[in-house]
Amino acid sequence: MQAANGVENRPTLLLDGERHAFRDGETIYEVAARAGVTIPSLCYDPRLEAFGGCRLCVVQVEGVRGPVTSCTTAATDGMVVETATPQIEALRRTLLEMVASENRQIDVDPLRGYASQELTTLVDRYGARTGRFVGAHSGQSKTDDANPFILRDYDLCISCYRCVRVCAEQEGDYAISVMNRGFHTQITTEFDNPLKESACTFCGQCVQTCPTGALGDKKAMRFAVE
Repeated sequence: MQAANGVENRPTLLLDGERHAFRDGETIYEVAARAGVTIPSLCYDPRLEAFGGCRLCVVQVEGVRGPVTSCTTAATDGMVVETATPQIEALRRTLLEMVASENRQIDVDPLRGYASQELTTLVDRYGARTGRFVGAHSGQSKTDDANPFILRDYDLCISCYRCVRVCAEQEGDYAISVMNRGFHTQITTEFDNPLKESACTFCGQCVQTCPTGALGDKKAMRFAVE
């Protein structure tokens, strides 16, 4: 028997009504991405180990009671997956409303970084600028950090931890970490010191993975003004 895409003897799943073959070890999110099916996420970076923190990538799997995070759920043979049911889309909109409610602003200069428009794009896609959950804000900016390269505007942080993880998993520097919980969650350095006094090498990976512009490229923004 020949499976989808002309691949024989591979397991397949039904994704939004279409059958797709996949490789052992792939997640639902990876299968969907290869199939051109967009599943939203704010904590996912293909270079990093997925952990399903933002919950936006949830999908419905037949036979499973509740939604599952597609970035951490392995694809299995015969699985039937729906990525955008009305219930799933409503959940995503609510989650984005809650994320947006914590931030000082949603619209930021795209020169802040490569991924800086991801939150803006999703909030607009789901019509999540409703203000339903306006209240306390999380994060405390470190805009007085005197380093010449990285803007640390943590009022815009959504605790996706992509910056922390890319520093550890890709660079091996472990220069930044997380302290506290809930609204008091803060991205920080050892002893909360300035970046120049940390293990940071100013590689810029944290800036380029940040989906909200909480971390920005000072040089790019300065050149735009000049």
